[in-house]
Formats: sequence, C-alpha cells, structure tokens
Amino acid sequence: MGKGRLRSQGLSSGLKICLSLGLLAFILKQVGWRQTWESLQRAQLSYLAVAFGLCLAGIVVRAYRWRILLAALGMQVPLSRLTALYFIGTFFNNFLPTGIGGDVVRVYELAKESERPAESVGTVLVDRATGLLVLLLMALAALVFSHRLIAPKVTVAIVFLSLASWGGAGLILQRDWLERWGLLRMVAKIKQLEAVYESVCACGLRAIGRALAVSLVFNALLIAVNYLIALSLGVRISLWYFLLFVPIISFLLVLPVSLSGLGIREGGYVYLFAQAGVPAPLALTMSLAFYALNVATGLIGGVLYALEGARGLRAKEATGSTETTE
Repeated sequence: MGKGRLRSQGLSSGLKICLSLGLLAFILKQVGWRQTWESLQRAQLSYLAVAFGLCLAGIVVRAYRWRILLAALGMQVPLSRLTALYFIGTFFNNFLPTGIGGDVVRVYELAKESERPAESVGTVLVDRATGLLVLLLMALAALVFSHRLIAPKVTVAIVFLSLASWGGAGLILQRDWLERWGLLRMVAKIKQLEAVYESVCACGLRAIGRALAVSLVFNALLIAVNYLIALSLGVRISLWYFLLFVPIISFLLVLPVSLSGLGIREGGYVYLFAQAGVPAPLALTMSLAFYALNVATGLIGGVLYALEGARGLRAKEATGSTETTE
C-alpha cells in the first residue's frame, strides 16, 4: 500500500515535471529563445535590484499576516521564526508542484514545533486565501477604470474568478448553512479535516479582516515587483495592465499541474501581456525574470534550512555523546 502510494506520487510528480519542461520548451520555441535571451541581457540591473528588495520585504509582510492568524488561535510564534519559515517555503516552492508547494513545508515545520497540526494547516490555508482574495478584488476594482484595455473574455475571467473565490470563502465561514445542507456531517467523518475546518473558523472575522488588510500591502508590493521588471526590460505600459493580469497569473500558479508553475506562468505572461502590445519575447523574459527573483529569494530559505539541519545534527550528536558518557 505504502509502496503503491509512493510510486503513484512519484509518477504524478514526474508527469508534472515533464509537463513544465515541455510547456517551457514549446513557448521558447514559439517565441524565440534567442530574442528572449537578448532581452534578458539588456535588463537594467538597478530596477531588478529594487524589485528584489521588494520581494524580500514581501516575505516579512506575509510572515506578519500569518502571525496575526496564529495569534488569533493563541499561538505566539516570533515574527523572525515565521519569516524564516516563509523563506524556507519559498525555497521549496521552486521545486514542488504548483506555486504553493512550499506551504506544505511551512505547515510541517510549524506543526512539528508547536504540536498543533490542525491550527498550522488552517492558518496557512487562510493566509494563502486572503492574499489571493485581495489580489482578485484589486483586479475587479481595476476593471471599473480599465476594462476597455483588455479582451472581453479576460474581463469575464476576472469577474468569474473574483466572485467565485469570494463566494466560496464566504460560504466556508457560514457554519449554519453548511450544517443545514449536511456538508459539515461529511467533513466530520474525517477527524483531521474537521479539526482543520474548526481552526479556520476559530481565526475569527477580526483576525481575517486584519489579514486581508495586510494582504493589500503585500499585493501592492507584488504589483510593484512586476512593474519594475517591465521597466528593467524597457517595457512602458499602463499600470492598469499589471493590476488586471497579475491576479490571473497568480491564480494559475495555484493549479497543481506543473512544477513551480513553470510553463503555466510563462504562457500566462505571453498571452495576457500581448493585449498590452508587449512582444512575446519581452513578455516571456518578464516571466523568467520574475521566476529568477523568486529563486534568488528562495536561496536564502535554502541556506536557512541547511543551517537549521546542521544545528539539529550537532544537537543530536551532542545528546548522543552525553548518553554514551552516562
């Protein structure tokens, strides 16, 4: 049973890696890898340096958002520790399926330290959801002023994703409705799932509201990072396009169909920014530059994770040495 599950997971991961590499190779061939490479070489490093700084600031902002939710459940975790876990999660995001694979690592590490797995899972889910919800809401608000800039089908996609996401999130918090429809009885059959649901509800509207407000700050940083990347490549287009397109791309990264969103993200950039008149090689370069900044940010998490492992190994060796002496 265990071997079969591991084999199935390995096959699934292998398929996602092949899909990611295949999509990326296809896009590079269609767009032109030479033009893409030349665009990347012409990038202005000053803009990218500022964008990288904003990426680092975004990690701290998200860690603070997570801390708000944990505090609502009585879990007092230092901001420095949550920031380190976010860096580590970013590192694993670059190697695990979807753009949120690192969340699993965050859950695992916090649950191991706090011995409260349900609360760890619940707060990470709410933390991730509040970011995406605010991002979609920003896109919906931007439509009021900029819907003429994009194709009608993109407008429909933004409206649908926004309403569906906010409606789904609101429904999850309506315990009375879920009980009336018998859905909670289904959840209760799986004790772990029930515990996670209880932890989500226990966060409370006040803490969730504060998390949504913090998400507004983080998403502003995310938009700014993408805008600075465009400026570094000489792309001068309206900020409205970023407010409209970045939420869609972020939503695509949640889908569990590729490794770290590779291929999916690049296709999204090329397709969407073509509507702003951005040549395909430049749009592809924007996506790869954004991914490169994520990798650079994740490398900090990789170093932190390696240092933690080394400290843990030394501690075990010291404990073993003491036991031997005794």
